[in-house]
Amino acid sequence: VGVRDEAADTVASDIGVGLGIITALRSTGFRATQGECSIPSDLASKHSVSMDTVWSAWDASINTQDNNTTDEVASSQEALRKATLEMADMAFFHLHRARENQSSVPKEGRPCLLPAVCGLQYLDSLKEFNYDVLHPLLVGGGEDAAGLDRRRRLSLMFLLGRTWLTG
Repeated sequence: VGVRDEAADTVASDIGVGLGIITALRSTGFRATQGECSIPSDLASKHSVSMDTVWSAWDASINTQDNNTTDEVASSQEALRKATLEMADMAFFHLHRARENQSSVPKEGRPCLLPAVCGLQYLDSLKEFNYDVLHPLLVGGGEDAAGLDRRRRLSLMFLLGRTWLTG
């Protein structure tokens, strides 16, 4: 884009950090299948999240028909939910700060800020599902109604994305 401005760099940095945190959250399910945990180690230890915790919560998300949720599974889901909430709060902080400071970005650089709209949409969806990062509708649902709803919301985000730039 060719914008060289310290204020623009600060806003872009905030968006980058926020979207990086969101990417870590969105990849939780996939990374669990690879034997990895996308929750930062300090948060994982603070909230007692281990790979066993993630696997237990993942299994409970997949097997929603099974009503035999044990205390251990509920505890795993709650630990993961708390860590997810803390990460989401940090992502929201950075995206909100970027939004507050966007007016300092030269007009020709503002279209580069639009990916933040998708990040904010994901955070809204995460909040809607009570920060259950492994909820089937957040992880991806194929061609069912959830998939159609997701595409509809994505189209709406593209149409309304400019409103983020105008406040």
